[in-house]
Amino acid sequence: MDQLVVLQEIYESFSKGGDGLQKIGNKAIEGSCPELTAKLLESAKNGEINEDICRQLSSCLEDIYEIKRLGDICRSTGLYSLAINAYNRALSLCSDPVLRPVLQNNLGQAYARQGDLARAAFYYKKSACCFEKSEDLLGLAHVLGNLGAAYRQNRDWDRAIEYCYRSLKTFEEQGDDLGIAQMTGSLGRIYADMGERDLATRYFEKSLEDFQRLGDKKSAAWIMDRMGRIASDRYDWDSAQSYFSQSLGLFEEYGQTQSKGIVLSNMGRMQLEKGDASSARESLEKAIHLISRNAQPGYQNALSSLAAAYSTLANGSLEEAEDNEDLGLGSGRLQRQEASKNFGRASDRFLELASSLPKMQADIKTKSEIAKCRSYLARISGYTSDQEAVEIAQKALSSLDTAAENAAETKKAGIRGLAKAVSGMREARSIGLLGDEPWRLAKAVSSSIEHLLAGARECNATIIGTSLISALENLKASMTAERTTEDPIARLHAAAEDLRHSGKHLSSLEKDPKERDARRLIEAAAILEGQMVGDDTASEEGPRRNELGFGPERDALLLVAGAMANSLLELIDDTREILTWDESLNLISNEKRVQPDIIDG
Repeated sequence: MDQLVVLQEIYESFSKGGDGLQKIGNKAIEGSCPELTAKLLESAKNGEINEDICRQLSSCLEDIYEIKRLGDICRSTGLYSLAINAYNRALSLCSDPVLRPVLQNNLGQAYARQGDLARAAFYYKKSACCFEKSEDLLGLAHVLGNLGAAYRQNRDWDRAIEYCYRSLKTFEEQGDDLGIAQMTGSLGRIYADMGERDLATRYFEKSLEDFQRLGDKKSAAWIMDRMGRIASDRYDWDSAQSYFSQSLGLFEEYGQTQSKGIVLSNMGRMQLEKGDASSARESLEKAIHLISRNAQPGYQNALSSLAAAYSTLANGSLEEAEDNEDLGLGSGRLQRQEASKNFGRASDRFLELASSLPKMQADIKTKSEIAKCRSYLARISGYTSDQEAVEIAQKALSSLDTAAENAAETKKAGIRGLAKAVSGMREARSIGLLGDEPWRLAKAVSSSIEHLLAGARECNATIIGTSLISALENLKASMTAERTTEDPIARLHAAAEDLRHSGKHLSSLEKDPKERDARRLIEAAAILEGQMVGDDTASEEGPRRNELGFGPERDALLLVAGAMANSLLELIDDTREILTWDESLNLISNEKRVQPDIIDG
């Protein structure tokens, strides 16, 4: 088979989906670079495009049409610099006035996808001039549409609409019904990005009607996908599900596997926004296996949504475990194990995502490490042995250290505070491993208090509040009093009062009362009050502290550490947030989510 045909098939597979590559043999390729082309084909069959092979082919290929098609492959799989090099090399060899504006148009597309919209517009306009001079009005109309898409990507709405309307009018004058349908859909896309959902819907409905009349089911499927996203943004879940299902059915009919993956990803995101994390996970796991890793931003968006789905499921399992434990219905161990697994899966997805997003690598790595930390913490409960709890807490701290290294300044204080809370938890659990040596036990208690106090002070302006800081300071003073002639009872009483005040504060929050953590702090206060008893050891000096090997202090500190950790996690854990990116891998704000373009032909 001629290598140009092979390159064409590879391009078709990655730009439009399908699995036709499996039918092509590697040994029957003819041309100037058969071995390299065979290697590229083999990598494509595995769902990837090898960057090094493309680089070698770019220098090896001699035929201008083969170089152009290699550029198309690189453009469709996110290798924009290689695409630009290929198109520029093809242009340097090109003397064909018909091919030249096509190469300029494709070069503009590569720059647009790279995010260099100024160069994209420059080459689009050069291409448009060539088509206009040659009176190729259909070619001109296509380039005007691409120019409109570039301005849309730059959120220059006026010029985006202007060029798309010019393209639409040209298609209408030429009687090109397919071009009319495409450009009507493009205008719908602009209005959707602008947030003009009603206007966007009208254009999409007209485009869908035209595609269906023309029998172009693949294009109709994409319009249905877009309409599903609009319905999702309106929280019209039933309509969104209907559109996505119809779109999936059409892509299934035509064997468009990657296209099906993109729609599954959008549907999964909708299900997650709806609150159905289990269905979202199922859709997104299927999507990940269908979308090529080179297909950006489709793969990144699917990874991000899947990570958020795992984290959401993990939080649900953890809530269920704690509810069961509060109601005395069991240890919640199975739910905690499931939570730990899903937090770990979320961490892995974020780590994979970070490798493909250089601009946001540090931020995504922070998410990954926070999810990993939560995976460890989910395993720690009252049913975990002290030795195991200490080891797990140390692993959680290692994750938080890495998270702090990568975190933005606004998040560092919360992460450091959480690390101190976990350190306090670790020291409290270590008390059970120290035998009955009073000085070692007292040192561990003091160390736990110091860590918790440092964490609370680190985040003084947060929900931790001053009452909890005061409680820990009084508890610390009570330990110091044990080694002097000062009676620690007054300090213990003050610590208990502060804990009760902090608990009441948490339960009275207007937006989101923290009832469980409030109960933890109040329970810790009760434990401290139990240390202030008058028994048969009492004398004229009054009640003494009840010495029980620091077990009560340990229990109180673990309750405080748990409440602190939960409060701080709410400040720093954004792993349930659904992030999406545009064609240039620029982050799209949640307030104005828009879909990525799908490269056609």
